Amino acid sequence: MPTWISAILLPAVTTLFVGFVITPRLEARNKRINLAHQARDEFSRRVLTILSASARLRETPIPAALAEQRPALTERLNAERDRWVDQLDEATRYMVDNMETFALGYAPERARDIVGRFVAHSRAVMLSERAVETKAERLAALAGPVQNLFFTRRWRVLTIGRSFEEFERAVAVLDEDLSENTIMPAPTSAPQPTA
Repeated sequence: MPTWISAILLPAVTTLFVGFVITPRLEARNKRINLAHQARDEFSRRVLTILSASARLRETPIPAALAEQRPALTERLNAERDRWVDQLDEATRYMVDNMETFALGYAPERARDIVGRFVAHSRAVMLSERAVETKAERLAALAGPVQNLFFTRRWRVLTIGRSFEEFERAVAVLDEDLSENTIMPAPTSAPQPTA
């Protein structure tokens, strides 16, 4: 085969191969990577929502004297606090419903475990019968270390190391909240055959 034909055919075949095989795979990969980054950004936004709404709830208690002196203001403040509680509820609900979109994007097993535990515990706190201030305190204690673990600069090794311990302490405190008088359902025994 003359060299001028191979000089024409080789680039043409290479162009076709890249156009029909390589480019579609790269485009699909880019789409998956973009979706993963969008999911992480949304997770970060929800964690920040939990931190900010919890801080607002903890920093704005309504004194009993204010309720007696200015009931209209108290009513407006209660409406604001209810709105912040709704933000917490919506953020935890979203995370539970969409956990697979952002949790599976983290490669280390420990990271996926922490995300799963954070999402489950934060939703459980919102569904619990704790006082609003206690819920806000517990959610902030859970979300603070998660914010540090997943969204701070990687060179802040000491902060990340402390955050693992802080997260475990926050989870342990949740267990202490449970009443000692909690009635656990008795295990059901297997039905016995009747003769």
